[in-house]
Amino acid sequence: MSQAGNDQGANIIGRLERIPFTHTHRNFIFMVAGGEFVESMMLLGNGAMLAIMAHVLHLSAAESAYIVPSAFFVGEFVGSFSIGYLADRFGRRTLFSWDLLIFAAGLIVAGFLSHPLWIALFIFIAGIGVGGEFPLVDTYTAEIFPGKQRGKRIASVYTLAVLAAPILVGMAYLVSHPEPGAYSWRALFWIIGVLALIAWYFRLRIPESPRWLAAQGRHDEAEQIVASMEQQALQQYNLTELPEPRLRLASNLQRGKWRELFGPQLRSRTIMMLVFEFFQTGIFYGFTALAPTFLVHKGITLAHSLLFTMIIFLGFFLGSIVNMSFIDKVDRKWGIVGTTILAGIFGTLFATANSETATVIFGFLTAFCLWNFSNFEHTFESELFPTRVRSMAAGTVYSVSRISTSLWVAIIATYFLPKGLVPTFTFIWFFVLVVVLAVGIWGPKTVGRHLEEIAH
Repeated sequence: MSQAGNDQGANIIGRLERIPFTHTHRNFIFMVAGGEFVESMMLLGNGAMLAIMAHVLHLSAAESAYIVPSAFFVGEFVGSFSIGYLADRFGRRTLFSWDLLIFAAGLIVAGFLSHPLWIALFIFIAGIGVGGEFPLVDTYTAEIFPGKQRGKRIASVYTLAVLAAPILVGMAYLVSHPEPGAYSWRALFWIIGVLALIAWYFRLRIPESPRWLAAQGRHDEAEQIVASMEQQALQQYNLTELPEPRLRLASNLQRGKWRELFGPQLRSRTIMMLVFEFFQTGIFYGFTALAPTFLVHKGITLAHSLLFTMIIFLGFFLGSIVNMSFIDKVDRKWGIVGTTILAGIFGTLFATANSETATVIFGFLTAFCLWNFSNFEHTFESELFPTRVRSMAAGTVYSVSRISTSLWVAIIATYFLPKGLVPTFTFIWFFVLVVVLAVGIWGPKTVGRHLEEIAH
């Protein structure tokens, strides 16, 4: 450990890059994934809850889209922009301890309300908590793990989290079978809210990001965390010393500012990611948020549509497991391009399938490709910007996706879905084209490179 002592505060980055996977890393993944799991129940399951609420409250598809997904995603916009900015000022851990509380409070209160506008207001508040979660998860996880592991570890967080989708839809099926009662959707809100409080409690043990601490000049605190991780590695692998750090980087103590995202160094990446995030949501959430509604539109009963959606959403989980085996071998930009095209093809086959079996199979394959896409996206987004503005940048570009999600879901539900699934998915192909061109042409290569190298 003499090298660690000699490098105190001066090479935190190099030392983080040499630490093998330890119990500390494993515990970090579970603490991060626990909150991500709970919030994914709402993020990926709001389409199922939308279908139940529309049935119980006798709402049209357009009305329920504004009350649930649109209010939720607008809340995410506020949360991702504000919490992403604050996390670069006050720390990842500090903001991580608040977002789950905001989310839980909003959902629990919404479950006691009956007027659609009041429900929408508190779903909006819950969305603020979720909006801060995703940029923080990506930023936090990317900063903890070495470059050669980064994609797999971020994918492992989302692999655990995506189990929330089939589980939530399965719960929705149980509370609505054979017919949804007055408390069906309320019970789902309350269950998710309580689980969020439990996840918040366990998350209080999570450490701060040493990379962020070093960037703030708080070297003693960063040293304490990194030294503890190094000691854990020595004990776990029965080593006497760790390899010499290959990187010899001093910390950049410049405080990040929002306008830096549009300065000469980062402008092109910021614009590329803003375009990407604005249009990718039409692909991902156009399918995810409205999948149960798509099935009902095909003439399938509500109960059966929820059962089929649960099977389809298992594709998210299996897709993520498969993705973990190759995410660090395929460059992120080409992974995004390939999975986007495949999701568009399978989504079109899902829309045009005439039998229930074919519909479920192609829906499953669409979900499989979409979660591969999602893992590539989250990893790619976390790698493009310097530590001093990483959370701020992730929150900014992610916030644009929340606005576009509420916009695209409302447009699809109001204007395209009444015309049929084929026109709906034809519209979605426009998003596929924009995403493929934006990332394929302007996206940098990031696989295996440390964050500071990519940022510069």
